[in-house]
Amino acid sequence: MNNTRILAVDDEPGVLKFITENLRHYNLTTEISAMKALEIIQNEVFDIFIVDYQMPLVNGIELLEEIKRIYLGKHYMSILCTAYGTIHLFKAELVEGLYEFYLEKPIAGAMSK
Repeated sequence: MNNTRILAVDDEPGVLKFITENLRHYNLTTEISAMKALEIIQNEVFDIFIVDYQMPLVNGIELLEEIKRIYLGKHYMSILCTAYGTIHLFKAELVEGLYEFYLEKPIAGAMSK
């Protein structure tokens, strides 16, 4: 198993199942709630964050802002997932360093069930 720690946060169970199946060789934690993910981030250290944009209560940009605050001075990678348009909608957040990569939904094979 690869020791890279990954936290994937998405409110769609099908997407988390797809991520789990495809990253099974990594130290992966998944969470359906951004609020719960914030609690986890306070107590655990991750190398990579995969975060959905559209989630209830706390959206992906807000979650990435908190991650950036908590991980200030630490090295990590973040990936923003969204079904809302193109990268141009989130260009300011890219420039601010909230995420390094962008993944557009639907992700092939990640259908909600």
